Amino acid sequence: MNNPTKKILICEDHQIVIDGLISIFKNQPDYTILDYVKNGNEVLPAVKLKNPDVLLLDLNLPNKNGLDILNEVKEYDPEIKVIILTMYNKDSIVKKVKQNNGNGFLLKNCSSEDLLRALDSVFESKMFYLGKGVKNNVVENDGFLEKIKITRREKEIIIELMKGNNVPQIATNLFISTYTVETHKKNIFKKLDVHNSIDLIKLVNEKQLLS
Repeated sequence: MNNPTKKILICEDHQIVIDGLISIFKNQPDYTILDYVKNGNEVLPAVKLKNPDVLLLDLNLPNKNGLDILNEVKEYDPEIKVIILTMYNKDSIVKKVKQNNGNGFLLKNCSSEDLLRALDSVFESKMFYLGKGVKNNVVENDGFLEKIKITRREKEIIIELMKGNNVPQIATNLFISTYTVETHKKNIFKKLDVHNSIDLIKLVNEKQLLS
């Protein structure tokens, strides 16, 4: 059975960005654009009327701060995925979005591939999605994240392991060999000092390793 098409509401005040987003999703069978709003005061009423699955939310909208909008939407329906799409690339802003239960953070100069990857990720896992180039130097109190450096490919494999996929499935999903998956998996376990996937999942959730 095919998954139902995910419905997107765009919250953005620049028409050229809106047009670009509409163009990206025109030929994407898994996602459809419901509508767009340009004013911060219009977001929550549009959410209540349109019932979107995901918001692509600019932080700098007329009449209302994007973080306030994020809070309003999450209070109304915590299940709605909210991905920030902004020009502001600051650690402090990323941290506030995470604290306010946002689901992802992308820069407006991101690729269409990164945008689609973000959408797939927030629906497939509970981890906060960070787009390419987003600053995320907030260090945990115990310094763990400062010491551990996870590559993008390792993150992808960890996500697959957290879905319960085995090595052949991961190889197929990521278009790489089983040998490559096994090598990355061994490196991940060694780097994080874990011995199996269960311990890995516990550690990732505890440390918010992929946030």
